[in-house]
Amino acid sequence: MKQLCYGLIILVVCLCVAPITASAPPGGEGWLTINCNVDGASVYLADTYKGTISGGLLDIENGAYSSTYTVKKDGYYDASGDINYVPGGSPNLEITVSLTPKPAGSGKGWYTIHCNVDGASVAFDGITKGTISGGVFTQEVSTSGTPYTTYSVSRSGYVTYSDSISRVPSDGEVIDLYATINPVPTTQTSLPTTSTTLIGGDNGWYQVTCNVNGASVYFDSSYKGAISGGSLTVPVYLTGTPYKTYRVEKSGYVTATGTMPAVPAKDRTVTFHVALSPVSAAPTSTPLPTISAAPPGNEHGWIAIHANVEGASVMIGSENAGVIRNGVLTVPLATTGTPFSAFTVSKTGYTTTSGTVPRQPAAGETVDVYVTLNTAPPTAEPTTQSPVPVPVIILGLLGAVVLLATRGK
Repeated sequence: MKQLCYGLIILVVCLCVAPITASAPPGGEGWLTINCNVDGASVYLADTYKGTISGGLLDIENGAYSSTYTVKKDGYYDASGDINYVPGGSPNLEITVSLTPKPAGSGKGWYTIHCNVDGASVAFDGITKGTISGGVFTQEVSTSGTPYTTYSVSRSGYVTYSDSISRVPSDGEVIDLYATINPVPTTQTSLPTTSTTLIGGDNGWYQVTCNVNGASVYFDSSYKGAISGGSLTVPVYLTGTPYKTYRVEKSGYVTATGTMPAVPAKDRTVTFHVALSPVSAAPTSTPLPTISAAPPGNEHGWIAIHANVEGASVMIGSENAGVIRNGVLTVPLATTGTPFSAFTVSKTGYTTTSGTVPRQPAAGETVDVYVTLNTAPPTAEPTTQSPVPVPVIILGLLGAVVLLATRGK
């Protein structure tokens, strides 16, 4: 009995002893011991994490059978190599690794500029660093060097885009920055040839801003040009007959008409905004306050929602912004208004897609957002048993009556 008690005590003591770091046991085989001068360094075998160095080493069971090792830690250069284990030789393998500290200022990160125009020049703090190719340009920076504060993207014929840089990337980090550049608004330098005579004298300009590029602009019945980059500037002679009405139209949109504003003063520009709404059979709803036509003088930009499904409804926040026509819905937003970010695109028979606008547009800028709607999976209909026809039920009852009558006889 005493021997049994002693045995139980020994067993309990063994169970309570805290486990120790694995090490190659006597007679073990295939263990790999990594010795390293930096505690806390991470060890990987064939890109699989195995643990960290503690007390100058890490023992890994069956690690000797791996092909490669890598030891890494922030602030040090990585160390890696091949594992050359020879079966039949030493049953276990030991490798000594020494990590070298990186010199101060050696950390590297990157800025990646995304832009809609290839060939555009990219500058940081006014110094050109390269050009957009395939929609991107990547600039390497030192994590401890003098930080950049601004970047800009420019190209001939386009309005230059610039923005601030909020922070420096950490070692190995990539920070994505976005720029959308739009064509310089088209300015007509002379009255159209439809005028009967050119009247000399002082001149001014009308600038028509609109949410739909490519829309045609008419003063009275005279064609003046098409909206490009969100606006069209038209020169007028002040001594000529003043225009009375305007008309802006494009296929797929409701034509907008109105009375011309006051004639501009000499060398002055009068700006007025025209908002086009997509043609839609869907019931109308109260528009967003910032989606309505902006008062003259208010700065505004546009968010263009591109989708693959015609007639899909677009919600911005909780408000109905319109429907997709010709693959896009362009929504004007006042730059001084409440910013909107969340949007939803939906249509019956398709899976609803939601997302966020990457950023608010600057004055005169269009921010493009692309959405793909997928066909909704078919809903399985519940299976039901076909009801038994009434004639069959009647025949069955008659048969039962005949059978009972026969047995009674």
